[in-house]
Amino acid sequence: MGPFVHNIDPIIASVSGVHVWWYGMSFGLGFLNAHLFLRRNRERVGLSLTGVYDVTLFLAVGTLAGGRALVVINNEWEFYRDHLSLIPSIWVGGFASHGLILGAAAGVGAFCCFYKAPFRQLFDLLAISAAIILGFGRVGNIIDGQIYGSLTDLPWGVQFPGVAGFRHPVVLYDGLKNFLLVPLLLWVRSRGAPPGRVAVLPHTLCRTPDTDRYAA
Repeated sequence: MGPFVHNIDPIIASVSGVHVWWYGMSFGLGFLNAHLFLRRNRERVGLSLTGVYDVTLFLAVGTLAGGRALVVINNEWEFYRDHLSLIPSIWVGGFASHGLILGAAAGVGAFCCFYKAPFRQLFDLLAISAAIILGFGRVGNIIDGQIYGSLTDLPWGVQFPGVAGFRHPVVLYDGLKNFLLVPLLLWVRSRGAPPGRVAVLPHTLCRTPDTDRYAA
């Protein structure tokens, strides 16, 4: 195994000028997993099947809106204030990981308020799905050639498009961390943890890196 030269096409296919992106597919798979996980466990939190569809929608909208809003407002407002029409163009600038988490929490919190759902129990379930969504998202990042780390001579270094030298694939490190959280969270839940414990555990164990931290 040697250093990898990144030349992956980020577009899966194009239909009449509309592109299907690997990055978007990664989020779609993450949300699908969250929906299926909620369906299997809905009786734990007293959700009907309709409620599962509703909370999945709240989760998806909150996640994408929060991730996009943080990029636009906090990271690149100087650009977007002169290009307001590009704010919905998620293929320009993408998402911020902290915004994804905050947006997801806001979306699920809004669902709990509107539908009187048990807040802590639902967040415990969705913390497991959130780890998977973020893991899939990091796979999409690496396929898109986004977010590179410092120079390295390690055999798994990546030569990213338009970037000098081989770099640490930091998004893969973070994605692996997210996927490894899943069995840990499932184990904690199986041990009869009190409501809310599973949801807060990822934040006590690790921090989710954002794009700025790894900018070269």
